[in-house]
Amino acid sequence: MSDTPHTTTTTGILEDLDDGQRRAATASSKHVLIVAPPGSGKTRVLSTRFALLVKAGAPLKTLLAVTFTNKSAREMKERIMALTGLPATALDVTTFHGFSLKLLKKTRPPFSLYGRHETLRLLKELGVKSPDKAARMVSAAKNGTRMSTGEDARVLSDYSSALKRENALDLDDLVPEAVKELERGADGGYAKVHIMVDEYQDINPLQARLVRLMAGETASVLAIGDPDQAIYSFRGSSLKSFLEFQDEYPGAEVIKLSKNYRSGANIVTASGELIAHNKERLRNDPVPVRSGGEIRHVESSDERAEADFIIKEIERLMGGLTSLTAKESDLVFSDFAVLVRTNRQADLMAGSFLRSSLPYYRGGEEGRSAGEFIRRLKGTPPRPGASLEDFIKEEGASAGLTEDLVETFLKAAEGLGGRPVAEVLDGFIEEASLMEDEDYLDIKADRVSLLTLHMAKGLEFKAVFIAGFEDGLIPYIKNGEIDIEEERRLFYVGMTRAKETLYLLSARKRSLRGVLSGTTPVLKGAPAWAC
Repeated sequence: MSDTPHTTTTTGILEDLDDGQRRAATASSKHVLIVAPPGSGKTRVLSTRFALLVKAGAPLKTLLAVTFTNKSAREMKERIMALTGLPATALDVTTFHGFSLKLLKKTRPPFSLYGRHETLRLLKELGVKSPDKAARMVSAAKNGTRMSTGEDARVLSDYSSALKRENALDLDDLVPEAVKELERGADGGYAKVHIMVDEYQDINPLQARLVRLMAGETASVLAIGDPDQAIYSFRGSSLKSFLEFQDEYPGAEVIKLSKNYRSGANIVTASGELIAHNKERLRNDPVPVRSGGEIRHVESSDERAEADFIIKEIERLMGGLTSLTAKESDLVFSDFAVLVRTNRQADLMAGSFLRSSLPYYRGGEEGRSAGEFIRRLKGTPPRPGASLEDFIKEEGASAGLTEDLVETFLKAAEGLGGRPVAEVLDGFIEEASLMEDEDYLDIKADRVSLLTLHMAKGLEFKAVFIAGFEDGLIPYIKNGEIDIEEERRLFYVGMTRAKETLYLLSARKRSLRGVLSGTTPVLKGAPAWAC
């Protein structure tokens, strides 16, 4: 592997950046915190920073960029490759799980990695009545977000013992075990000089500890993210690391990106007014670059009428059913997203779309079939002489995977080709086991996206429909409890996915937890929302 950078000039790398982005990408402080609101070019800044370090002659082995999903890591790699001309295999751009796995493979005796699908399989074999619920409990316990007592503690103990018997670690073991290795002084040969962390607002205390240990007293740390988009507290994420970055890294420079290139001005203004009610944040008021931005509130009689309106409105905007194939509209199906707060909403909405003529994609539906496919590969001997790519295509077709899912697996296989499949299959299975539901999201195909608000983070669409804009659902109240600041952040994420038009949909009656009752649309006064 060559450390020689591509001949692209520094001027060429920076020419498409605005002043704020350029300042962030070229910051000379040892530690830097970048506050990057929606549509401000966060990935561009981080990729440019990496490319500039390469151009300056920094050895590739000293550079590390870390993000949260394999999908984001691939997108960042593609941008850096375009800026530097380097191959993907030369770039250490990975996830927290991916970095931790590499470290543990260098410092620990061989072990098996169990992805989410293997966790469910093991819990089923242990006789757990609700494996999905138990898997969430196990993950929360390992990430320090809840204490397990009673039956939960027994399940966690049995599960941990089963992992030990099978000489395996699951995804939630990787970061804590990597932290232990670094705390005892092992670095696996991965000492870094420049560490760049994406989506820093989503970091949990163990991940923050991992970054601190990697940096030691010498490495520089650049963290980028948006505290107003911190929506994963249920996974253990905490805003504390972002808000206290300067305490953890004294002398750190704080840079705020100021322009929103995504959404029309009205959407930027309205979302800004909403999130301004939060107290736990770093104030940053982005300036919209684009004019316009329409926000519409539509009230329907019930949730079925709500879904019908969405379908008819998409048909209208596309030019009507009779012209859908004539391409008379400038819009395509993938320009639309329907966002919901709960999976039950998604179930009902999917039923309505299924009865319509509109092609749609429901986020998260491919995760289980992907897990079954990975298990299938573990027991399938490869055909002699087959390439890894051909093997994935053949087995994917046999397993009935969609073309999109096969393509996702082929992307995961990049960098492992060129050798007999028998030599690289285990490595591919390991890479695939690192993938989670977010990594299977596919919005490039020409379909309407049906997603939960959590799944929509990081995406953008010309028109966004947010269904269930009613007190108790948005903001969501469960068992009488609500984290109003996180609910505002979640809705802020939903609003800022829209580029041109944002629809806020409410129903006069909705079935919640099996009970059909009247609702209170948020725009008609939900005190907790606006205070």
